[in-house]
Amino acid sequence: MAEEIVQAWPLELESVIGKLSSKFSLKRFRGETTIILDAKDLHEALRVFREDGFDYLADVSSAHYPERNEIELIYLVRSLKDRRQARLKAALPADDPRTVTACDIWSGADWPEREVYDLMGIVFEGHPDLRRILMPEDFEDHPLRKEYPMEGDDSWRNFLKEGEGE
Repeated sequence: MAEEIVQAWPLELESVIGKLSSKFSLKRFRGETTIILDAKDLHEALRVFREDGFDYLADVSSAHYPERNEIELIYLVRSLKDRRQARLKAALPADDPRTVTACDIWSGADWPEREVYDLMGIVFEGHPDLRRILMPEDFEDHPLRKEYPMEGDDSWRNFLKEGEGE
């Protein structure tokens, strides 16, 4: 089943989407709604969702697309009261991925944004405590990026046990 580009707003999101001042595209796939925004509009859109009753930040994640030289930043927001859900996506340049933190909107964005920073290298400007959360402080790479090698000759990258892969 192919993704469906939505011509009309989904009823469950009608009140919030009408308040967005930025350009965006809307996609529905298997009953889920994704709002695709420019990176510069992401923080404003998150604030609009929060003000419209989306009181729960369920997830912050990302995906690396080296062929497009982009990293997609993805926020999954929910309204616990009326069971609405939306996914907001924005593409960042892979060579310098930066955006504004959502910690001022949801305090619960703190640790998920730190995880995305640690594993993908997205810098969340204004974050209250942006530092590594999973990898050691002296680790220099971001292991969820596609260019990260799965094996190597140094102690950080060698995931193969001695004798494997020969």
